[in-house]
Order: sequence, then C-alpha cells, then structure tokens
Amino acid sequence: MIFLGASRNTDSFLAGQQAAKRIMDKMGTKDSAGWIMAFCGGRHDPEAVLKGLRTHLGPIPVLGGAAIGTITNQEISYGGYECALAVFPETTEKFSILTVSGLDQSETRAGEQLGKQLREHAADNATVILFYDSIQSGPPPILNVGSRLMDGIYAGLADKPLKVFGAGLVGDFQLSHSYVFDGRGPVKNMAVALVLPLGWSSHVTIMHGCTPISAFMEITRIDGPVIYELDGRPAYEVLHEMTQLTNERLADVNLSLMVALGKKLGNPFDPYKESAYINRLIVDTNPKNGSISLFEADFEAGLKIQIMSRNQQLVLESVRNQTKELLNGINDGQGLGALYIDCAGRACAFCGDEIEEASILQEVIGDSMPLLGFYSGVELAPCIDRTRPLDWTGVLAVFTMEP
Repeated sequence: MIFLGASRNTDSFLAGQQAAKRIMDKMGTKDSAGWIMAFCGGRHDPEAVLKGLRTHLGPIPVLGGAAIGTITNQEISYGGYECALAVFPETTEKFSILTVSGLDQSETRAGEQLGKQLREHAADNATVILFYDSIQSGPPPILNVGSRLMDGIYAGLADKPLKVFGAGLVGDFQLSHSYVFDGRGPVKNMAVALVLPLGWSSHVTIMHGCTPISAFMEITRIDGPVIYELDGRPAYEVLHEMTQLTNERLADVNLSLMVALGKKLGNPFDPYKESAYINRLIVDTNPKNGSISLFEADFEAGLKIQIMSRNQQLVLESVRNQTKELLNGINDGQGLGALYIDCAGRACAFCGDEIEEASILQEVIGDSMPLLGFYSGVELAPCIDRTRPLDWTGVLAVFTMEP
C-alpha cells in the first residue's frame, strides 16, 4: 500500500514533519516504509524539509525534488510552500537507486553512464522512474537538455528493454532554480533513476492538448534550441503571420500560451492523432535577429515541423478520456497509487484557463487510490518506440504489484 501525506506550512521543517506525521497516522503497525517520493515547492529549504520528515519516517531513501507545485486527491497548489510525500512499502525484492552527475558538462555523456548502470543493475522490462535537474545554472536560465540525456541513456542501454518515465524538475515558473533528491539529500546537475522490483508494474498514459494549425515547414537554420529560419524565412516572421499579431503585440505576448512547434512521429501523411506529436514550447522570441527559442534542443536542420495551437477543450477531454481508459485496464483494488507529472504550462496560473485540468484527473480517480502529482519542466514518457522528453503534457502512471 502507498501512503500519502501533504502540508503547505511555510516553515520548511514543520512542512516535512506534518506531511510525514499524516502518513504515520494512516500506516498500520504491519506496514513498513521502504522509500519516499517527495516534492517541495520552490520557496522551501529542501534540507529542512528532509530533517522534518525524517523525524517520523527515519533515514529511509528519499527521491523526487523541486516542484512548481503539487497535486493530491484533494488539493492543487503552486504557491511555493507545498510539501507532498508518498511512502512506498518495503518489499522482499529490493529497489535500486542509480545516480549520475555532470549534466552541466555533457548530458549525453552522463546519460550514457547512467544507461550502462541500468543495463547492469535493472532486469529486462523493469520500471524505471527517472528525475533530473532541469536548471543547469542562471539567471538567465541555462537548461540541462532532456533529449540529450535520453539519447545517452539509450546508447548505454544497448537495446536493453526498460519502461522509463519521469521528469525534469524545476522549482518555480521563472525557471530560477531546481534540484533532485538522490536518496540522501538535494543535489544539482544530476540524474537519479529508481529501478522498481520486478514484482511492481506501471501503467502509463500521456495527456496531450495541441492541434496543428499549419502545413509542414522545414527548419532551415537552427543552433541548439534557437530556431532562426523556417522554410528559409525568419522564424519570428513566420509566427507573426500565423498568429496574425502585429510586431508590437507579438513582442508582448507569451507565445508559449498560444502556440508550440510539433514534430510528427511516423508517417507524416497519416490522419491526425495527438499522441503522434512531440511538441516543444516556445520560451522566447527575438525580433532583432528573427529567432525563436524552444525549451528543448532536439530539433535539427531539415526537420519538418508544424505550428501547434493549444486547445483547452482538447486538454480537458484528453485528461478525462486517457485517465478513464487507463483505469479501465486495471482491476478494482489493484491500483496501489498514481503519480501525475504535469507540465507547469498547463496550470491555470500560467496559461490563464478557468479550469485546472488536474481537477479532471482528481474527479476521475476520486478516492480509488492515493494520487501524488507535481508540476514539472519536462515530462518523460514512452512515446511510439522509446521514452522521450515532452512539453505541455501530463503523464499519469498507476502502480500495481504482483500478489
């Protein structure tokens, strides 16, 4: 059984202590804690939170890290003082925690080192929960690129089959800081992988919410996450035409609230299917040189992309439909708990929507199982043929365990 506890106390030590106490009140004497998943709002001192929660739960490993906000069965909050914990039970088969540092030196090289560890220590088809530190340094924010990390991991795995999902963690909407818990404490520029025992299974689905509003265009000039030209024209001008905004208005508008760039997987001529797209948020525009900047750096020259429009109604429908479909495939009482990794751009405080899409998730799950969620910078989930970094998505995982 997974037990959940949360607090929004502004004192970091007390927040950790209260969340842990609420878990202890639910646990019976026959239950033994194996490890903790914890997420802390960006205003908290993570060391103090850990000291507080360990007054009740002891020195067991803690995974997770910084979050813009948290989601539980009853609450959605992103004020910066959130502390939400899930305690996973001790099992006869041990879990493994694998770490790698040096993301600020080379995400690909660090990923390859982690992939080699996974190849050695993880059984075939095991579930791996992967968290990494999104903010390399700043301000202004310099990001650790999730696509490079995943490329390295797959190079190190050498075709070993694993189910990998997780997130790049951030502490606030301004992308000013981040950290991950490596089992012992908060660390920077590291990736942490938790390998679940083979008796555990995970059932994962992705919530989308964007539709294409352009024909395919070719990226003709790009440098890392900065796109300078689409179809041989300044990318900024192309967006100006597609959004039908004046130059002055385009400079003032947060384009990530309106459009993204989408890469369609598989046959480009197949009918539209939202799950076939990898969307990238636009985080900045530069009218002086005609460029736009993306959250990730995995697009390249020659790639055919489309401009994607965010559709709030589609977001809500996707959350409802995908959650119901996932739960329908799990027998009543089999779900031990759910983890929801939610792009911070989907929160009402950021996108300006009237309905929190996470509230639809709360409604569908109800009290059927404990729900722990958090707002992330990047979501990682299996998509088509491998795990990929995603933007503007929600990733839901439900855990089950063999009897």
